[in-house]
Amino acid sequence: MRRILIAAALACGLCVGLSARAADKKDKEYKGVVIDNACGAKQMAKANPEEAAEGHPKSCALKCAKGGDGFSLISGKKSYKLDSASNEKVTDYLKEDTHATKVVVLGTLSDDGKTITVSEIKGANAEKKG
Repeated sequence: MRRILIAAALACGLCVGLSARAADKKDKEYKGVVIDNACGAKQMAKANPEEAAEGHPKSCALKCAKGGDGFSLISGKKSYKLDSASNEKVTDYLKEDTHATKVVVLGTLSDDGKTITVSEIKGANAEKKG
């Protein structure tokens, strides 16, 4: 009987640990500017990388990313690379004439804290309505 109780307690502890870890993997909101990786690296050297990236032409971002560089999201003074599926979403988003590079993305951050998997992307100004 004692072994059964110990095994049950261990199983409960394992379940709690796994559910806490799963909660950490939920989508979070990230605000910033999408930019191609090549030009984004140059912006990170500036005093205010996000503000500097806002002035980067959308046409350049699309051109460079199409060449295989992919995209990053610059948020404040931090840069996050986007995974390949997210790069496709950003490309589709930016191809719309009315869409700007200042965005809000909903996504999951990788374990190393360097890459975002984007589930949704919208204009940063879209949330200011009302």
